Amino acid sequence: MHTRKSLLSLAVLVALSGTVLADSSSVTTSQNGTDNNLNVDQGSANGSAISITQGGDNNTAGTSGTPIKQTATNSGISITQLQSSNTSAADQAGNSNNASIYQNGLSQRAETHQAGDHNSANINQNGNQYEVASISQGLYGGSYNTASISQVGNLGGPWGDIGQTGNHNTASVTQNYNIGGGYGGVYQHGDFNNGSIYQQGNINGGATLNQSGNNNTGYVQQISVTDSVATATQTGDYNNASLYQTGTNLTATVNQNGNGNVVYSNQSGSYNEDNLLQAGGNNNSATVNQTGAGISLALNTVSLTQTGNNLTSNISQSGGSGNHATINQH
Repeated sequence: MHTRKSLLSLAVLVALSGTVLADSSSVTTSQNGTDNNLNVDQGSANGSAISITQGGDNNTAGTSGTPIKQTATNSGISITQLQSSNTSAADQAGNSNNASIYQNGLSQRAETHQAGDHNSANINQNGNQYEVASISQGLYGGSYNTASISQVGNLGGPWGDIGQTGNHNTASVTQNYNIGGGYGGVYQHGDFNNGSIYQQGNINGGATLNQSGNNNTGYVQQISVTDSVATATQTGDYNNASLYQTGTNLTATVNQNGNGNVVYSNQSGSYNEDNLLQAGGNNNSATVNQTGAGISLALNTVSLTQTGNNLTSNISQSGGSGNHATINQH
């Protein structure tokens, strides 16, 4: 049948022609079939829950323009979509809320936006093709928010990015066993932020970490990648960035501005190339290890520039032809 909805789903859709205004409200609906469209607007309902399950193709549970909306405290949104070409979008305003999206199928898209403090968001995509996941928290400022994206076993390169504004936030992007590489981005603005990107078994690879603020920690790791690009940019004080790559063409670029910054980069593979810059800060330290054959015009190049006081650099290159290292300290 082209579209089949349960009686409960139909009742919910009728009830949701307006906005739900109550405390401890609950919306639960299930749809099976294709080309289904569902939207919920739950306002001023603290301690409430929205649960949506869709099985089929080309289904929509909120869009970028008209997302599933929840304005509350201590509330949750749960969306599950199975099969292919489905879309999810959820917005939450308030504190101590949770949003969770799970998609299993091909060509899935999911996004979550949260405003407030002590919120958590999770997007889990499995067995997809060219899926996209995006989480933003605290657009106008927020504290103690957590966000995570997991993309596993996908055909084609997955895209996952997290943006956070505020203090004491944490973020994690994990992409495992994907074919065609993947892009993971973590963008944080505020103090005491923690960002992490982990990629394994990718062919093309690619990871980006961008942090602004104080006491930030960044972590980027790629394992068994082929073309391999890793980039970390930190602006602020007491930043720490660590990049690991294991794969073929490998390029890592790190840019830090601030005081007390520490960078560690480890590359193993063939054409290794590293570019590290620390500027406008004191007590900086950078360590680079490259091990590889270095072919295709004989790469293996490290360029390190440090500007500031009490700077330390350690560079080691091994097992390559055409090794080249340039260090500039002021």
